[in-house]
Amino acid sequence: MPHGKTGVSESLVKSVKKSLEVAIGTSVMTFSELQTVLFEVSNLLNERPIGTKNSDPTEGSYLCPNDLLLGRSSIRVPNGNFNENSNYKLRWKFIQQVVQNFWKKWTRDFFPTLIIRQKWHTKQRNVKVGDLVIVQDSNIVRGRWKMAQIVEANAGRDGFVRDVILRYKNVSQGVSYNGCEDQTIRRSVHRLVVILPVEEQLKD
Repeated sequence: MPHGKTGVSESLVKSVKKSLEVAIGTSVMTFSELQTVLFEVSNLLNERPIGTKNSDPTEGSYLCPNDLLLGRSSIRVPNGNFNENSNYKLRWKFIQQVVQNFWKKWTRDFFPTLIIRQKWHTKQRNVKVGDLVIVQDSNIVRGRWKMAQIVEANAGRDGFVRDVILRYKNVSQGVSYNGCEDQTIRRSVHRLVVILPVEEQLKD
């Protein structure tokens, strides 16, 4: 395996380990509880965007590892029914909080570093109109990624772009597009991760 590919894999493993350490902390878990946490974390990792599909990526549709492994974007199943006063429900809530803590830590601190493409990511390159990006929103639902396209990027006097206008559709991954209208938001470039530069789209 090329060194670059190995480096990305190693970074992913390290980021997951560190985020799990923070999420679990000093909590004591049974084997089955830890197994459940690892299963959910694995599913979250395999739902991360790794590319775009032929359809409009702002519709919420993107290529993820689960598409390649399972032929679908998610292996999530409905949660069971629990008695409100049962210990099982309390432990289930605890497990979900651990997974949520992992999600917040991993997406905030590590995810942006895992998909940088050295081919185009340089200090000289500003984000450009047409770039496809992931928006790093703090209130995003666990397991969801907001995909958007830059429609306006104005550089300051120093030549650097600091905020942009984005176009996106409020559609979840794996949910059929229902014809909803485009929405636009303004975001700082520090909250964006470019996954497909406009230059690479033009080549296609």
